[in-house]
Amino acid sequence: MAAAESPGTLPARPPGPYYPLTPGDHASAATFERGKPVVGTSYFYWYDNQTRAHIIDHDGSDALTTHPADTQTISYRNVSWHARQLQDMIDAGIDFMMPVYWGVPGDYASWSFAGIPPLVQAHDQLLRAGKHPPQIGLFYDTSILRYNHFRPDGSPYHVDLTTAFGRQWFYTAIRDFFSMVPPAKWARIDGRPIVFLYSASFAKAQDPNQMDTVYKHFRRDFAVTPFLVKHLDWLGTTEATYQWGGAIELRLDEQVAALGPGYDHSAVPGRSPLVVERKDGQTYSRHWQRLLSAHPQRRPWMVHVETWNEWHEGTDIAHSREYGRAYIDLTRRYGDLWRQGAHLTIPGPYQNAQEVRWQPGGAKGITLREPAGDGIWQIRRVEGREAVAAQANAVSPQRYIYFLVNDSFIFDGDMSIEITITYLDAGCSAFQVQYDNADPAAGAVQGAFRGGETVRLTGSGQWRTVTLPLARCRFANRANGADFRLAPLGETLDLVIADIILRK
Repeated sequence: MAAAESPGTLPARPPGPYYPLTPGDHASAATFERGKPVVGTSYFYWYDNQTRAHIIDHDGSDALTTHPADTQTISYRNVSWHARQLQDMIDAGIDFMMPVYWGVPGDYASWSFAGIPPLVQAHDQLLRAGKHPPQIGLFYDTSILRYNHFRPDGSPYHVDLTTAFGRQWFYTAIRDFFSMVPPAKWARIDGRPIVFLYSASFAKAQDPNQMDTVYKHFRRDFAVTPFLVKHLDWLGTTEATYQWGGAIELRLDEQVAALGPGYDHSAVPGRSPLVVERKDGQTYSRHWQRLLSAHPQRRPWMVHVETWNEWHEGTDIAHSREYGRAYIDLTRRYGDLWRQGAHLTIPGPYQNAQEVRWQPGGAKGITLREPAGDGIWQIRRVEGREAVAAQANAVSPQRYIYFLVNDSFIFDGDMSIEITITYLDAGCSAFQVQYDNADPAAGAVQGAFRGGETVRLTGSGQWRTVTLPLARCRFANRANGADFRLAPLGETLDLVIADIILRK
């Protein structure tokens, strides 16, 4: 191995006793089945009331937006705290939980490692009491691929997954976690242990074959193949894909749905304001209801509740000072409906409508998504009409205007729809409708961005109207939280829209 690839030494053996394993170690292991409804959640265990880590910031300020109900015993070191969380998960109907793991290989004194044995003891304690705590999977917080102190001098190694050393580093963190958890406790799908991978953006570089290293070495060390669930920005083939951000808006992928109660990271230093109000549980209920209204034969079968207790960002559903046990009760209610295969109908004013329309100040069933990310817009008067104009954004050279269709008109459907657009024939050279469709092979992100016909502009400066067919419209809000977007094309990306009509 080239010296340039070796910024340090990886430990030959993991910290836990459950390594290596044989096929016999898995013979009687409980498992969930692929395709059968199941509910899991990510579990943040980095809090410690002794050192005040993740409770009080370095400047002495409150580190939490919402707060645990009990701040006296909260600690990753404390068996009783873990046991209380596991009991609450039982009450909430959680099938599997995933510790959010920051386990830098070799840093075996850190909280990431110190917190797992007490969790295992708490799990045992509940089993001895005749309870059935959730099975334990892994949520691999891939932030450690960039933020770690791995090099001998304490500086970080930015993990490069295009190198043999980087791929081994990536796998070693997974190996270390499972070595600390008895295989009988592993959360599994068809016998395969569940591993969620957070965003790939923290890796220095990645390779389409990087998952092969994980599969190969996990089978060698543990005599079983993992069930990998990758964030959608990872290269390589895995069993399933999910999206982070479900606490903000329901995220639907082919096999995994992500949802949560709202979002507020006001307590986190240095971040721009971002608040999605809980609305006394209405936000969480709306996410669940929309999921339950999705077509039973198309909707995902695994739910990732985001999160159990990320109190910094206010995405928690655990017992809290602010909300008591309300979200535990809601999770039980909706989770039971989910496992029963319930199918809800979304009520609303457009349930029997044949068309919906957007105009500035006169929206009837179509709304503009709030300006954010790559979809920044401005309402202004152009050529005698109020219209929306695409604006430059800070995250992409491309511009988009995003629209949401009222869920009572269509949600998670599969139907042909006709779109009529009134646009200013000036600025960009062309534009395209990109929409959430029911064919996962037609369009990026499993069909969330299917491209419609391209509309060419002539530069006349006049208002023009065009009608286009949109095949197999799904409209499950998978297009970055919207149902469709307009994408200007050409060297100049000015696009101005005055009217949109959708007809079934």
